[in-house]
Amino acid sequence: MAFLDPPDAQARRTRYWVAGGAVAATAIIMIGFLIESRYGYLPPDPILIYAQSWKGDRSRADAIADAAATKSARETRLAQSRAYIATLKGEARVDAQKQYDAYVAGNGFRREIPYVAVAPSVEALVKVRESAAPAEPPVE
Repeated sequence: MAFLDPPDAQARRTRYWVAGGAVAATAIIMIGFLIESRYGYLPPDPILIYAQSWKGDRSRADAIADAAATKSARETRLAQSRAYIATLKGEARVDAQKQYDAYVAGNGFRREIPYVAVAPSVEALVKVRESAAPAEPPVE
């Protein structure tokens, strides 16, 4: 039963192995957290693209009117931006103009205002009215 009472050198050696294993396990876990926080382990969120759908009885005139409303909304947004830039002075105006030019060149206004309907659909009006309706008082 000598294995129950090992010599001091062997006990020290065993303690060193256990301590080394504990340090190594801790280091591996810490490095794993550092790598995960730097690069992440989940894929990026998917990009959602919404498509506009219309009723089957939509006429060409409706489509043209919607396109005109969308264009008008985009032009209004750009005019507001230009009016704001005109109020700035000095370096702020130069920087804002550069940002505006990059925004227009990158078609940012098309992504921000992709579609404007001339008249909202009946379903949309019903949902708005239902959400705006006051709640009935509780019956006691």
